[in-house]
Formats: sequence, structure tokens, C-alpha cells
Amino acid sequence: MIDEIVIISPELIPGAGGVGDYTLRLIESWDYHTNLNLLVPKSGLGQAASLPQRTEKLGIDAVAIGKQLPSGDGKILVQYSAYGFDQLGYPRNLVRALVEWKHKTRGLLIVMFHEIWTFWPITNKNAIVQFFHRRAIKQLVRCADTVFTTTSSQAHHLKKLAPSQSAHVLPVGSNIRRNKDVEVARKPGWAVLFGRQDARIRALKKMQNSLTSLAAARRITKIVSVGATGLNRDEEEHSLLAKLGFAEGFEQRGPQEERDISELLLTASFGVSAQNELSYAKSGTFMAYAAHGLNVLAECGDPAREEPLNLLTSPRELLQGIPDTELRLRAEHLRAWQQRTSSWDLIAAKFVEALQLPEASRAADQVVSR
Repeated sequence: MIDEIVIISPELIPGAGGVGDYTLRLIESWDYHTNLNLLVPKSGLGQAASLPQRTEKLGIDAVAIGKQLPSGDGKILVQYSAYGFDQLGYPRNLVRALVEWKHKTRGLLIVMFHEIWTFWPITNKNAIVQFFHRRAIKQLVRCADTVFTTTSSQAHHLKKLAPSQSAHVLPVGSNIRRNKDVEVARKPGWAVLFGRQDARIRALKKMQNSLTSLAAARRITKIVSVGATGLNRDEEEHSLLAKLGFAEGFEQRGPQEERDISELLLTASFGVSAQNELSYAKSGTFMAYAAHGLNVLAECGDPAREEPLNLLTSPRELLQGIPDTELRLRAEHLRAWQQRTSSWDLIAAKFVEALQLPEASRAADQVVSR
């Protein structure tokens, strides 16, 4: 008898959010989907047209969640992002049901923490909510069979909650698959700003001075903005882009098909990133830049830091005049780092191994040895 596998995710709408895309990519990377169910809030289902035929979509009932979990020797994989499950950032019913399920059954519980609790000053009204959230996560971590998270800083915090439990760091994969059929020459000076609109606007505000300087020095000559919209902030983004003064102007392409985004990432020379050094490993956008061999322009880039921060390029470096040969070498090494640490084959193999699925160990060994 094949054990039932349930994947719990806050969303499954392609392109709407990182965790949804992550879950879809993970399923696509597996060679089999026998007896696989998905448990998703009804608001996060959408069309989900790319799901396998044998995958059942279930709506999470916040009260009756325990009745929707597998019985006996079932296996659960949780894609944990608190705000994805609860608008206050504390999915109390979900965490309680998972802990109770684990205590009552012989099942296997695997948790991937895309996000942990939110850190608020003690004077903020949200601090008390996150205090209880942190306490709930402590229970979840202690009873889980395997715990993954996307960054070393989150792993450190989880380890403090449960010193006897290991928190394995597994960076996210690229949210855009590289189009192997496209061979185009890169355009010198072209930069891409990719991601959700709120993230793009945040990056433009944070990097306004450095991007303006790079435009004036003609190290960056054009910027192309691409990605989801829907926040009614197109005019705000347009205004921020217009102020930068690039010699070849700018484009706002909005949401595009995955193939078209991949072609753009293979055409440009730079990817603009406002991720800080603690969050790059959980950014599918950052990994898309890396997987497509772009030079990532980021304030946290520093040749003296550990990999991959030493493979990024800071605006100051670019202004001071870094050789093209060095830029090409960094892009090649960054792509190799991404493939070595967070390719979808590797991610899928790690979860297959944790879920103790057939030939799990051999699959993981094969991927790691590549």
C-alpha cells in the first residue's frame, strides 16, 4: 500500500507568489505523483492549470483542518509561510492541527519554513501575536521529522527553539526556468528589474541614488521592468523609472509568459536586486538572475564576503570600473553556485529523501554528485 502524501501550501496560483510557484515547481520536478493531494486555502487555488492530473485540490477549513489530514502512516509536507495562511501572520489552527496529528499518528511530518515569525519591537501591537506564533512554531519544530528553511539566519533562530532538532538550509530554486532553445547576444548596459510590483518599487526607491549615478556614467544604459502588477501602482513605478535618466530609456513590460521572461534574462547583462544579505537565498527572483547567468547588481555585493555575496557586483564597484572579464567570470560562477545549491533537481531529491519515498537516497546522491 502506498502512503498518502499531502502537501500543504498557502497558494497555487502560478506567478502570484513565491511559495505557490515553489510548490508547483517541486511537483513538476518529481517523477511520480501517486496518491498525492494538495491542501490549499480556497483563496489560493486559482486555476492552477499546471497541476498534475492525479493531484486533488482541497480547500483548507481553518476550523476542521484536522479532519483533512491523512490518517495512519500518511506523510505531510508543509510549505510554511505564516502570512500566506493567516492575515495576522499566525496560522494557529493549522499549527495546532499539525502538532496534534503528529502526536496521534505514526505519520511523517516535513516542514519547509519559507518564513518564520516576524520580529517586531516590544512596543508594537503585533509583538504579542508573534510571541504566541513563535511559541507555536517551537512546538511544530520539536515534533517534525525533518525541518528545512531557506536561509542560514532562519535556521539559526529555529535551532535556538529546539537545540536537538536540525534545521537544514535549502535555498529556493529559480522561479523562471531557463529557456534552452534561446541563444541571443547580451546587450551591454541593459539591466532587468524583475519581480512583483511592490518589490520592484521598493528596489527603485532603495537604489535610486546608485542607479542614477550608473545611468549618468553610462554603465547602465537601459532598464526593463517585468513582472506581476495588480497594485494600481503603474504610474508610481513609471515615475521612479523616468527619474533615473538612462540613455536608452526604460520599458515597463508588466506580466509576461515564462518563456519571454527567460529570453529577456538571457538578453540583458545585469539583474537589479534589492535583497539584503540575509534574504537572497529565499528569493526566487534572485535565483532566476543567477540561473540565467546575469551579473547581479546589489548593494550587499562584496568581493571579501562568502559565496555568493562575493559574486555579486555593488553599484560602487561598477562605477569605479570593473573589467568585463571579471563580470563574465562572476556571472559564470554565480550560475554554477545556483545549480550546485538550489537546482530544482536537487530540491526535489532532498524532499523525496525526507519523505522516504522509493529510491530516495539514490536520487539525492545522484543529484548531489553532479
